[in-house]
Amino acid sequence: MTVMSKSEFRHNAGFAARHKKLLITLAVILFIIIALVASYFIIIKLGERRLRNRLSFDDTKLPPVGTESVPEEADAYYNGVAYNYNEDLINVLVIGVDRAAPNDSVTHQADSFYLFSLDPVAKKANIVAVSRNTMAEIDVYDSNNRFLTTSKAQLCLAYSYGTTAKQSSDLTVKAVSKLFYNLPISGYYAIYMDAVPEVMSAVGKVPVRLEEDLTAISPEMKNGAEVWITSKNVLRFLRYRKASNEVRSNRQQKFLMSFAQQAKSAMRNDLSLPVKLYKRIAKNTVTDIDVTGAAFLASEALGADFQFRSVQGTVGAEGNLETFTIDENQFYQLLLDVFYKEIK
Repeated sequence: MTVMSKSEFRHNAGFAARHKKLLITLAVILFIIIALVASYFIIIKLGERRLRNRLSFDDTKLPPVGTESVPEEADAYYNGVAYNYNEDLINVLVIGVDRAAPNDSVTHQADSFYLFSLDPVAKKANIVAVSRNTMAEIDVYDSNNRFLTTSKAQLCLAYSYGTTAKQSSDLTVKAVSKLFYNLPISGYYAIYMDAVPEVMSAVGKVPVRLEEDLTAISPEMKNGAEVWITSKNVLRFLRYRKASNEVRSNRQQKFLMSFAQQAKSAMRNDLSLPVKLYKRIAKNTVTDIDVTGAAFLASEALGADFQFRSVQGTVGAEGNLETFTIDENQFYQLLLDVFYKEIK
């Protein structure tokens, strides 16, 4: 039988103690990681539940086309095919407001509209651009905030009848939902101009190939050139307009397509970025979506295939105002493609 010396005993005891401390430390670290991951998924699920709880599918039937009638079990019927509304979708309206910040001015209009339609089951996301000049039914209020009537006017004016940023956003959501045949919309995110450079700073520069001459903004912005949009030039790039609003709208859409890819890359490097950014730009945004909802949307968008679409139509005029009249045939097909599913 071998007898340990005192020094060997102390050495082994010290090694065992250090080993035990290491195991405890690793166990604590593992517990923290598991807790953080569990908390993240709890937040995500909570955000999804809150967004879905706002949805109602009671009025999602599309009007019949021509002499066709919609079967009782269907929500739409077109060219001999029956459809139902896709209840997996979560739709959010993103509103660009042509003011520096909330409460910056008593007169304001919405400058751009994008319907973000997320399908977490199919891992798809559609972004539908809607012209600010689209002729739509909007609620009209008097100077004392009393409802007067519903009138057909430019969609951007719906925002101007609110006396608060929240009311303006609510009126805009109502007008867009009605325009899209009572489309269920979970919430809105109104972004003011001062928030845009901050978003760009967080995401990074975005490449865009120009399809128009923008040398009035910068000498290198020639037609056909590929340029970098940064936090310093993004507002001039997005807001500049020398002719029809539709030219600017097309430019904004091209920018968003490139921005989405850059944002995905930034989020992969820092999964906490959406929550950080949500808080960082809160003073220059107005939304009814809380941080859990924002986290859910961002996490799902990260793994989704994006498709950008736009509502087509005809540019016209009423007096000095530019108007945009929707092409009803294209619009109906877009609704079916994005928001409805064929009944098999």
